[in-house]
Amino acid sequence: MNKYLEPTDPDAFVDFPGNLPKPDHIPNSCECPKCKGYGGWNLKINAYPLHFHEDTSENRHKFSHFRQCCYHCHGWGWVREEDANHVHDWQFKENLGNCLNLHECSICGKQWQIDSSD
Repeated sequence: MNKYLEPTDPDAFVDFPGNLPKPDHIPNSCECPKCKGYGGWNLKINAYPLHFHEDTSENRHKFSHFRQCCYHCHGWGWVREEDANHVHDWQFKENLGNCLNLHECSICGKQWQIDSSD
């Protein structure tokens, strides 16, 4: 059994304020298939005490639940059309330079250069 929640778990979006608004600068954007438009999900419910905060949905979301930002939409909740039909499975392909690496999606073959700039 996984010790952290997945976006498919029933409690993954407990106390989330709602879906993020669709960005105006990407007119053909689609809801992220990983986080369902929330930009992230809960990994653990009530992982931290509220201390001096009132027990409200907003405060539990901000201070109590252990959350993760979505790695498919980078927390925006929306993706381009070409990224909406599946969640990319990035695999290291090759090193292109000192800190420049090429990753490729094992599902669709899309490539992504990542510069770690040490």
